Amino acid sequence: MAWTKDQNLAIKEYGKNIIVSAGAGSGKTAVLSERVLEHVKNGIGIDEMLILTFTNAAAEEMKKRIRNKLIDNNLFDDANKIDISYITTFDAFALSLLKKYSYTLNISKDINIIDNSLITLKKEEILTNIFDKYYKEENELFYKLLNDLTLKDDKDIFDAIIYLDESLNNLIDKEDYLNKYINNYYNDINVNNIIDDYIVFLNNKIKQIRLQLDNISSYVESTYYDSLYDSLKELLSSNTYEDIKLYSNNISMPRLSNSTEEASSIKKEIKRLIDELIELTKYSSIEEIINSIYLTKDYVDIIIKILLELNNKVLLYKKSINSYEFIDIAKMAINILQDNEDIRLELKDKFKEILIDEYQDTNDLQDLFMSLIDNNNEYVVGDIKQSIYRFRNANPDLFKEKYDKYSSSQEDLKIDLKENFRSREEVINNINLIFNLIMDKEIGGASYFDDHQMVFGQEKYTNNDNLNYNMEILNYNLDDDIKYSKTEVEIFTIAKDIKDKINNNFKVCYEEDKVFKERVVNYSDFCILIDRSKNFELYKKIFDYLNIPITIMKDSKISDSIDLDIIKNIYNLIICVKNQDYKEKFRYSFMAIARSYLFE
Repeated sequence: MAWTKDQNLAIKEYGKNIIVSAGAGSGKTAVLSERVLEHVKNGIGIDEMLILTFTNAAAEEMKKRIRNKLIDNNLFDDANKIDISYITTFDAFALSLLKKYSYTLNISKDINIIDNSLITLKKEEILTNIFDKYYKEENELFYKLLNDLTLKDDKDIFDAIIYLDESLNNLIDKEDYLNKYINNYYNDINVNNIIDDYIVFLNNKIKQIRLQLDNISSYVESTYYDSLYDSLKELLSSNTYEDIKLYSNNISMPRLSNSTEEASSIKKEIKRLIDELIELTKYSSIEEIINSIYLTKDYVDIIIKILLELNNKVLLYKKSINSYEFIDIAKMAINILQDNEDIRLELKDKFKEILIDEYQDTNDLQDLFMSLIDNNNEYVVGDIKQSIYRFRNANPDLFKEKYDKYSSSQEDLKIDLKENFRSREEVINNINLIFNLIMDKEIGGASYFDDHQMVFGQEKYTNNDNLNYNMEILNYNLDDDIKYSKTEVEIFTIAKDIKDKINNNFKVCYEEDKVFKERVVNYSDFCILIDRSKNFELYKKIFDYLNIPITIMKDSKISDSIDLDIIKNIYNLIICVKNQDYKEKFRYSFMAIARSYLFE
């Protein structure tokens, strides 16, 4: 295929660290696999590269693409090495490293992976025992924690400690962090920094009020604007905690009459921000805030003691069964590299290039691991706009920091693949229109307008004036006397739009024999994406009523399976019979089994 200038650069440039910002549909995988081919042609063996992907499926797809490219170029020896090459996930590579060098940690190489749900159950069991111990000892700090921060039982504290333990797992040395936390946090320098950050936070709220004040000037008379400004000017000029507290609590905004919807909405936003400031300045003074911070020390102290004990007992349990989570594997692999220079240098010398896909989904541990074995030969590919795994400890700031650093570096290189070869020009233009307005370095971690606008690249699409694929926004009214809910109205609105397009022979574009053609739309061309699955059945009910065929695709949980329900009821039935308990639980389980596919 004909490569663009930037794609060609991303394929052939080498001898330095490179970050490739590859937008959706930019040919990222094709470029990455072509780069591997280029390396092999230049004498680098396929087994001399480390290629890390985010999922096993992505690794298999990458292997398939690279193998086909090697075969097409008669590089059969390297193609035969694909299955033993290092095209894998970070987890799998860390595990292979740990098994190979397990002797350095004095552990067995026959390591097992324990399921996260199982270790969570074990953690809860261990934590329950720790709580019981503190109850029996009548530990003073433990009782203070429960008496001050709980109502009926200790469940909230229990759940919070489990959550904290899980959150701290991404640290390379959780134990060291916890041991140093009290001294690092409860000191005058840190507390003063906290206060300074809080004042900055409050002043940012005032900046937002000032921005909304500027916005409302376009929708109101000058007399109202002047009156509104007079009511806010003292707050707008405030920059200390005391002044912000004083003036936010003494604002009387003028009444807005004969207003437009826009003006009313902006005034509500100003009122919301003022109310937020009032809530944020409920302490009488800075001194009271400082005192309140130090008053939390006893709570934190006992929570840390519990966390350390929990962490120690969980690690002992994992060692006893020689089973670990992948995050443990990563930490142990890092320890091997940090403590063994010979192993670290061996890997640095072995891999002529380290290629990392989906770099925006990398976490801090993975980044540290890579930094220990790279040799100014890191090639990372990603797209900060597609970062969706923060809840799995992914840190897209790593991508942002490297992108910004390489943008101004003389030694390292930043490459942008902005051309989209997947979508029509209308789609690209509409996406750029939206994200130019809502995504910047503060919101989203990247300046979309400056660096990340997509460029239309699929010129095969027919530019036909009869086809219009620009974004449509479907509007609807919610009348007070309407008999349907908001969700039902939205579903009927979507259904009507689909029916109208079907009935009016809306045209769509499709590809046949590498040629783009037109045809009339059919039901299978539509896809409805929803942010949560709770209304799926309501969609099906309404669409069935309107005779629109619909298929629901959603994740399922093993705990929701019929087989598991049957096993659970068989178990309950056995227990009831053993205990000669033939009451409600017995009747329920018996009926469930009788009605199941076992007996029907």
